[in-house]
Amino acid sequence: MSDYETTVNIFIHLLKTQPSLFSEEDRITLMELINSQTDDIKSLSNVISDWLSEHPKVDGALAEFEEIGVKAPGNERANKNIPKYEYDKKNILNEIQESSSSSKETKKPTST
Repeated sequence: MSDYETTVNIFIHLLKTQPSLFSEEDRITLMELINSQTDDIKSLSNVISDWLSEHPKVDGALAEFEEIGVKAPGNERANKNIPKYEYDKKNILNEIQESSSSSKETKKPTST
């Protein structure tokens, strides 16, 4: 797995497993950024990396997974608990939207 693929894969994993890391504003910004890119792993990874540089909490969570990967021999993924996701633009956008739903489900309902 290339560095670009690793970044996008771990980012998708965070969207799926830790949606509370992302605010609604984050999701809107990410949707706009991803939509503005071509469906190319390098450009998608770069825009995600740029976004992460401004969001240290999410970047730190992603870095923890990347550090594990650095220690793995060869091209084998170190953390086998992270599935290999689809890296295309459509899948990333879908995961951003789904993380919004997941985040709302975990919040306690408030009375209105």
